[in-house]
Amino acid sequence: MSIETKQRKPRISAYFKTLGIKDCKSKRGFWKHVTGVDSVLAEELEPLICRKKKGNIYEVKNGTLPFSLAVESWTKSFHKSFLTWINQQKQLKPQRILEIGCDNGLLACWYATRFPDAEIIGIDQSGNGIRCAKELAKQLGLTNVSFYRIDFMDLREHFLLNSFDLIISVRAFHEIMGPLFFPKYWSLPDYLKENPTYGDSKYLQIVDDLLTEDGTYLSCERLENPADVGKWANSLSQANLQVQWDDCDIIDYHELGANKRSPIIVATKRQTGIITLEGMEHLYTKDHPIVLESGKCYSGAKAEFAYHRLGEKTFKSGHYLDVPNHWHMFRFEIWETSSFLIVYNYGNMGHRHLDILSAGAYLEAQLLIEEAKEKSSHLGPIV
Repeated sequence: MSIETKQRKPRISAYFKTLGIKDCKSKRGFWKHVTGVDSVLAEELEPLICRKKKGNIYEVKNGTLPFSLAVESWTKSFHKSFLTWINQQKQLKPQRILEIGCDNGLLACWYATRFPDAEIIGIDQSGNGIRCAKELAKQLGLTNVSFYRIDFMDLREHFLLNSFDLIISVRAFHEIMGPLFFPKYWSLPDYLKENPTYGDSKYLQIVDDLLTEDGTYLSCERLENPADVGKWANSLSQANLQVQWDDCDIIDYHELGANKRSPIIVATKRQTGIITLEGMEHLYTKDHPIVLESGKCYSGAKAEFAYHRLGEKTFKSGHYLDVPNHWHMFRFEIWETSSFLIVYNYGNMGHRHLDILSAGAYLEAQLLIEEAKEKSSHLGPIV
């Protein structure tokens, strides 16, 4: 890919406004909005989204283009954050883009606007999704984007090998690879020692086969916690796709008022020599480096990386919560090093929070433990 691009960057907010996609802050607001667009389809979609009924969500969601765009209000913030990140990547100047799981064409049509000299191809299994995508491209007057209803496993029968210099997937592979187990782990380094993968590498091998030697694969999949990111990176590596950790990022957004974060993983065929755990630590800490000093506190993946950086520790006391009728478990612990007292609250599904205190600050540590326990006490008994 070329190093620079001087192409005009379209305004993302204007793109969503043109399509009439609203920003809903709550589920109530969302359902009011989509019901106002098509009450019949909204009534059919509600039990599918709420898992009260089995069926093909995408065929219903894409029943008509106006309704499909109305449903996009659920993921508007996520898609805007992702496209904003794309807009900031000066190194991207693709000639041929493949979007895997293009759905109604919302993202692919934006790529066609952002890269007017490139050919964009979107593929999806949903017949209604492809129909909506073609209608959207026509509505926007785009001539450099096309859509095809193709099964992912058949891609090599339809396109030449090494023929795309940019391949993108956004929340697609959990559909392609089937249901995936949520990882349960207490220690990320211990979990990654077994080299776990996200799924069978044969799926990602198709991406590698279609990508040019100097091409880029961008993915923003449903990686709910750091363990998922590690599994995804390992799966990519098995398929000859190496994560370029310096180029990866984490985007912030909200879904119906709930704040969320998702990693954008950049992979190429270029070897890096960086192991998964090292790369992940770089990804999660590059914007806010970890500083090991009294008064610092960290949450999420940074809390775990800080915990392991603190080195040898002595366990002082702890409490345990086992959520009834669920596999969620939580620990509230106090540890001591030669320099600090550490309060570490963590769960077996990725929750992490770490407070670094001065040596001997036992009273403060106990107060932090009590606060953490109080916040979680509604989940079950703490012992």
